[in-house]
Amino acid sequence: MKNRILITLFVLTAISISGFSQKRTVKTKLSITENTFYIKSSVGKLYLDLPGGGVNAQSGNGSNVQLWAMDNGADRRVKFIDRGNGFYNIQFQHAKVNLDVNGCFDGDWFCGTYKKDRGANIQIWSAGNSKPQQWHMEQITPGKFRIVNRYSGKSLNAAGGSGHKNGTNICQWTWGGGQPNELWEIIDVKTGAKFQL
Repeated sequence: MKNRILITLFVLTAISISGFSQKRTVKTKLSITENTFYIKSSVGKLYLDLPGGGVNAQSGNGSNVQLWAMDNGADRRVKFIDRGNGFYNIQFQHAKVNLDVNGCFDGDWFCGTYKKDRGANIQIWSAGNSKPQQWHMEQITPGKFRIVNRYSGKSLNAAGGSGHKNGTNICQWTWGGGQPNELWEIIDVKTGAKFQL
């Protein structure tokens, strides 16, 4: 009788430990709208950034977006604001401004750059809901995304095909099939985990 009780207790303990260890290894899927992220180039260790640092980071309409090494500044932290149909505003948290495409809308006269042009510069602008401020993330490989503008249909791109140096400019460009300078990782600020669909 004692042997049966001991065996039963041993089996129950083993099941309990097994169940506990399985619960501890379950990974929680990151929420694109509830978490704060960094956007990292798939080339090197550079992140979307605004010139200046900390409280001095640029925040005005038309400020340029570039790549820079990590310094944990608030100008690197973004939130994804859901705009429906798989599109989001990408909002820099230091000033609540959105990633935006520079230039004029189609039909405007005497404009040097249009928002649909290949090579149009990426900037920040006061938070709104216009299509040049809306972006869609298309996962190309696990954890690596093409970030597509709703208005132009063009992809976020590290200019010059490099993406290796601090200060590399960000523009939009025709999709090239997954070149390293047009792929992005979305990294959770708290955990360092990569967002995946």
